[in-house]
Amino acid sequence: MNIENLLRETLAHMADEQTPPPPARFLPQRPARFLRHRPARRRGVALAAAAAVVVLAAGGTVAVRALAPEPGRPEPSAAARPGPGRAQVEVVNDGERVSGLFDELARVTGRPAESFAKAAGDGRALGLPPYAKGGLEGFAFPGTYRFAGSAAPAEILGEMVARFRATADELGLAARPDALDVVIVASLVQAESPTEADMPKVARVLRNRLARGMSLQVDSSVRYALGRRRGPVTVEDVRVRSPYNTYRHQGLPPGPVANPGAAALRAALHPAAGSWLYFVLTDPKRGTLAFATTEKEYTELTERARKPGYRE
Repeated sequence: MNIENLLRETLAHMADEQTPPPPARFLPQRPARFLRHRPARRRGVALAAAAAVVVLAAGGTVAVRALAPEPGRPEPSAAARPGPGRAQVEVVNDGERVSGLFDELARVTGRPAESFAKAAGDGRALGLPPYAKGGLEGFAFPGTYRFAGSAAPAEILGEMVARFRATADELGLAARPDALDVVIVASLVQAESPTEADMPKVARVLRNRLARGMSLQVDSSVRYALGRRRGPVTVEDVRVRSPYNTYRHQGLPPGPVANPGAAALRAALHPAAGSWLYFVLTDPKRGTLAFATTEKEYTELTERARKPGYRE
């Protein structure tokens, strides 16, 4: 039975029901505790069923949470705990930038994006780790969050920072003296890797180039400097004067270029073993990366990638 037929049958049953007779009509014949004919209750159930069918027919999605937390799962904070008037907001995707995050939060909450930008300026209130140096970029952890409609911008952003810190503790990141560098590398890995499987290799390429004193020359850092998310990077683009331009400046950019997820952080902490110095996107549609050790191999990969129909 499809959704429309189920809805039609449910509504038909509701229409055929009669108004229940007074309870006194039955009491002389049968004790009240044995009464089973309860049309009013059945009508309420039918209404609930019809409502559920309408939701399904409309393609809606309803998330149902247990009343008690799952064993071993910590209780969410007050800001993230579901309740009346709370909305499920999936706003932080892996690799999202804070600028896009502010716009998405403004759309969902109805608050101006500027209110979130202002809240982000107070790193201490958000609970940012000391090595973040007061910047939110890179530390708004990707994930799904639930917030009250009355939650303040600082409360919302602070929950994302808290989740980053919890993940950083689990990965052993917080104890490292180069924690900020790891987050910066992770943000580049996140931006440059089509898949999670590529991340440890991309991290190794970046580490190898840094160790040799080579410029990183990653397009994602140039796009960040230009305020762009996508698109090819041109010769003119790589001339932009910005400390984030890793074509002009050796070493890491001064800060993260995105908010990395756990996989990218893990890859930055534990790169794959290898001597690669280059990677080439050989198939943009399928998201295929190829890796090279020498400049000659890199040039060959680049030339092959430009040929129509080439697949590595």
